[in-house]
Amino acid sequence: MSINEISNKPITILKDSTLSDVIRKLLETKLSRLIVLESGNPVGIITEKDVGLFLLSETSKQGLDDISISKIMKPVLYVDEGITPKESAKLMIEKGVSSLTLGSADNIQGIFTKTDLVKYFLKNSSEKKVVDYMTHNFVFTHSAAPLFKVVKKMLENKVSRIIVKNQNEEAVGVISFRDLFRISLELGSEEDDTGFTISDQIRKGFLSEEGFGDISLAREVMSKGIISIKFNEKLTSACQLILENNVSGLVVLDGNGDIAGIISKTDVVRALID
Repeated sequence: MSINEISNKPITILKDSTLSDVIRKLLETKLSRLIVLESGNPVGIITEKDVGLFLLSETSKQGLDDISISKIMKPVLYVDEGITPKESAKLMIEKGVSSLTLGSADNIQGIFTKTDLVKYFLKNSSEKKVVDYMTHNFVFTHSAAPLFKVVKKMLENKVSRIIVKNQNEEAVGVISFRDLFRISLELGSEEDDTGFTISDQIRKGFLSEEGFGDISLAREVMSKGIISIKFNEKLTSACQLILENNVSGLVVLDGNGDIAGIISKTDVVRALID
């Protein structure tokens, strides 16, 4: 199977769009990245993770409708259509990116992501085990933690999602940038007493020890439920679960049913290199 067979037509957004436009389109399309166009030509790429890290760390008073995506987008990484899945996997890991674009600025032939490489891995059956590629160290928080502490931990570790545990140390949910995006859009269009939108206040509120960031708890914001897999199962089984549930990773359980780590799309991509 060639890269051409697993690539997809890119979804685009105009360079003069705002941050709120990007967030809405990411949520509507359930995608994690968009190609940015100017005068019909690709000039950059913007991802869910880039938006989340910017949204929560930006200190300006601009609202979501006033922030240009040119402040956030990154250069497009092009590759030749002759590249193999293994070479693609190696390049993604080396460059720290989650997608590659086939062709050139003059002729984009498609875009493929870690998700597409997971699909490729699944179709090319392997005896590799979850335990051999899982990540043992993972970022987590507790369900009673105030939101500002959760977001601070996500920013410090530069992760776009975090596992939530209850008081019994059981995984009960996940908080992702998408959960925070939805809150931003829901509350960001409201106005304060002076007539200004409060999207900037909400953005800062995520990190505030006073107000929104303190009164909101992890369990109130998280997406409930965890998808897990046993450490001794095949990596292809993990791929199947990741794709069926449209998630970026799974909780890995040890022989006692305790959390041993996570297996993510990135881990599967690493397995392709071996």
